Amino acid sequence: MELGERVKGVRKFLEDQSQNYRMMLVRSAGANFLFNLTGNYTSIYTKRLGADDITLGYLSSVSSFISMLISIPVGWITDNYNLKKVLGAGMFLNVFMIGLYAFAQDWRWILAAMIINPFTMALMFRSQQVIVSKGLNDEDRAQGMGLRALSAQIFGLLSPLPAAVLVDRMGGLTLDGIRPLYYLRLVGLFLLYGYVFWKLTDSLPEPRDSEKVNFTQDFKDVMKGGRKLKSMIVVGALGALVWSTQQSFIYVYAEEVKGADELVLGLMSTVQTIAMILFSVPMNRYADTRGRKFSFLSVRPLLWLSFAITVLAPNPYWLLLAWFFRGVALSSSAYQTLLLELVPADQRGRWLGITNTFSALVRIGAPILGGYMYNSPYPYLIFIVPLIVDMLLRAPILHFMVPETLNSD
Repeated sequence: MELGERVKGVRKFLEDQSQNYRMMLVRSAGANFLFNLTGNYTSIYTKRLGADDITLGYLSSVSSFISMLISIPVGWITDNYNLKKVLGAGMFLNVFMIGLYAFAQDWRWILAAMIINPFTMALMFRSQQVIVSKGLNDEDRAQGMGLRALSAQIFGLLSPLPAAVLVDRMGGLTLDGIRPLYYLRLVGLFLLYGYVFWKLTDSLPEPRDSEKVNFTQDFKDVMKGGRKLKSMIVVGALGALVWSTQQSFIYVYAEEVKGADELVLGLMSTVQTIAMILFSVPMNRYADTRGRKFSFLSVRPLLWLSFAITVLAPNPYWLLLAWFFRGVALSSSAYQTLLLELVPADQRGRWLGITNTFSALVRIGAPILGGYMYNSPYPYLIFIVPLIVDMLLRAPILHFMVPETLNSD
């Protein structure tokens, strides 16, 4: 009975939301299912195409450099143009990018894809965040964003193990074994994005106080928020360091250092997703009742524990426990909610552009640093350094210098 009531509650919640919000759920769920087909194998696939560890880092750095250049202009576009068209442009580029992966002949094709990736991320994900945020009341925002994330997690849970079986049947962790996953993802994204764009309605910019649009003044207006925004920019930049240092090497580390095979790689994503599903609803409820910061910081120690287990794991199966704790730590949408609520609704596109510019600046160097650390005699440094930064710098700054936004005017 309790489960039935919850299902009715979710159905009622969805019925009360806009068509565009529901389409963002469809896009997130479908895209995450397709992403998880290939997500664990991207770095391995790139290495099989001829890239070495240092090249992996440089590929991510090139992408981050472009992201830094375009973040502010795309943020301005997001606040001033029809979000359906902005999202559509991002989805088109995403399909083209995955096509480059699917038909890649050497690692230079991946370089071309990584050059396109920041345009996709900026246009598609920035507009999606604003569309979702605009469609939710303050008291529902964390749960609404959490429901979108939860739907993505549930569908994402379905793909890693079938992907692992397919890789095994097609020849293992080789080019021929991994490439069919990109073919499937390419076709799936083409169909999914076509449907989503067809069903979306126009999402026009928020009304402005003045008819005259001034690019420079627009961004000055955003930064009138003062110290809290500057502190959040630092928090975001440190987060970019934490994730970008290790992002290109996580599954390479699991395979080469800990001996994980395709089954363990698939299970890592699966157990992380299970943890996120189990804890998403209570953690996002806490975000809407106890506060955004409480929800985010209360489970952060589990992320640090997951890093420690990854370093100390005596065999690859311990990585499954580490990834479960990682999933719990990432189960809340409170951080994204807090980030958006620090500024008024009509400034959120520009605000995301500003924060991503500084984060992208850090992401230029972080993957190169990660490549040198992974290529050193101490590859586990790609987890130790992020652990120290997140625990001793990022979390304290967020706790002491960024205000709570729940019920704040």
